[in-house]
Amino acid sequence: MTSTNFLSVEEVARLSRVTPRTLRKYLSLNKGPVVTRVGGRVFIQKSHFDEWISQNTSSRKVKL
Repeated sequence: MTSTNFLSVEEVARLSRVTPRTLRKYLSLNKGPVVTRVGGRVFIQKSHFDEWISQNTSSRKVKL
């Protein structure tokens, strides 16, 4: 596996359009994507991020 398969918390937050603080809260509540820890740092595999997004996306029409 190459390092390009891993995303930082900041990258995942940006892609998810939430703040890093919000993403960390999701992770602490086990509501975020599966994480991988390397040397004390937290990373998310791109495949885990994609799966998390697909499981938490709604296609319902929303009134704005």
